[in-house]
Amino acid sequence: MNKILCIRFSSLGDIILTTPIIRALKQRYPQAEIHVVTKQQYANLWEGNPYVHQVHSYQGNLWKLASKLRKEGFDAVVDLHKNVRSHLLCLLLGKIPYQIDKFTKERKLLVKKKINLLPKKHLVDRYFDSLKKLDIHSDGQGLDYFIPAGQSVNPIDFGIQGKYIIYAIGAQYVTKVLSYPKMIELCERIEGQLVLIGDNWDEHYGYRLKTLFPDKVINLCNQTSVAASASLMQQAEFVIAHDSSMMHIAAALKKKILVLWGATHSDFGFYPYQTEFTSVVNTQINCRPCSTQGGNYCPLGHFDCLNKVSLDPIISASQTI
Repeated sequence: MNKILCIRFSSLGDIILTTPIIRALKQRYPQAEIHVVTKQQYANLWEGNPYVHQVHSYQGNLWKLASKLRKEGFDAVVDLHKNVRSHLLCLLLGKIPYQIDKFTKERKLLVKKKINLLPKKHLVDRYFDSLKKLDIHSDGQGLDYFIPAGQSVNPIDFGIQGKYIIYAIGAQYVTKVLSYPKMIELCERIEGQLVLIGDNWDEHYGYRLKTLFPDKVINLCNQTSVAASASLMQQAEFVIAHDSSMMHIAAALKKKILVLWGATHSDFGFYPYQTEFTSVVNTQINCRPCSTQGGNYCPLGHFDCLNKVSLDPIISASQTI
């Protein structure tokens, strides 16, 4: 094969989870050009990736995108998204794709009936299993995220002095995020300098926590790009994160991660891949997981998964710095 097209439109963390497949394709077919299709806002995630020849941005018009891609003459298409949009693109390209298995039925069964039939392995390894016909295999090197040239940062420029811990305080859905009172408890009990990163949605939490703990907390929410946040994580002692895109980027950087689990479950296969991590989870309840991806409210109204989770593993880790 001389040209291979890989499709993954979104989102940030899910794209990072496809990077071992891209690398494996290049290792198996070193002469091939590996092309990637993704939404325009995620195209920069592939910047600096040595295994990717070209990134094609989807800007809302599949017909136009397909017309452009047909001219490339791809020998194979790998559908790493497997949704209606990716199906339609493959149809427009006249290609029968190699596809991942998302185990959607098994995930829903775990949520609704608490019956776990999911393979006891990471999502990435499930991807490899479903793409056996491509004769690709995991090299055991984990995820990839390459900080683009010139976008590494110096912590001193952000007022960070000495050793520090990163807390990526956001996630896509509310039920995956530590409640504000528990955030206060975390800041109050943790030992050492705590640097908060997040987007504009997280900014109000960051501002309040910085106001409450001015000598301990540095709030960088909505102040750093993804690349700059990654650079700061790379230089941190360890990373605290929810089930989120920042967790996967931290895993790609081979950082030690303390993962706070709420509505979702590690058995879905989304835990940090090929890096050291500790799950911080409330094991005293039987209502989780309540969602395959998280939601904006607790179905039972109590949110005990994160309201009553013990933060002791995080505090203990901070005491070793």
